[in-house]
Amino acid sequence: MIWYYLGEIVLALLLAAGQVAWAPAGRWEGLAPDLVLVLVVLVGLFRGPEEAAWTGLAGALCIGALTSFPLGGLFVAYMGVGLAAGMLGQQIFSDRLPLLMITVFFAVWLARLIGLVFVPVPQFGGWLVTTLIVALYSALAALPLGWLARLVQPRTGPALTPTPGSSMLGRRS
Repeated sequence: MIWYYLGEIVLALLLAAGQVAWAPAGRWEGLAPDLVLVLVVLVGLFRGPEEAAWTGLAGALCIGALTSFPLGGLFVAYMGVGLAAGMLGQQIFSDRLPLLMITVFFAVWLARLIGLVFVPVPQFGGWLVTTLIVALYSALAALPLGWLARLVQPRTGPALTPTPGSSMLGRRS
């Protein structure tokens, strides 16, 4: 089990370094995708909320070590996004790449909104544009990362099929 967590830290550090050192020619309007947040969402969808919160913690530490973002906002944002992605259900979205892209798009918005609480911006319009660009770019980056995650990551969560005789509203008499 310790090797899994060490692997997550190494993967988060590699993605954080890739995010920070994204090639200038590959940047969209000077912005890079949030690769660590994509990792947090993928772990949440494939492994559950607890594992995603751990990955969010490791990812926030890696991003905070390589950039000048405030750690408090990163911890709350990445761990909160991981918990939210994990609660969406491991079986619902992990097989559908377009829904994964939509999930990452909204996860970036959620993380940026949480970060906005911790560090207010002087121009809200500029923040909206940069958040939209990073969210779109991260959603596009989620495609190859999601495809790779589907190849290597086993689905360990319980199936979300209802038990006989139960419904969304309760048991039938």
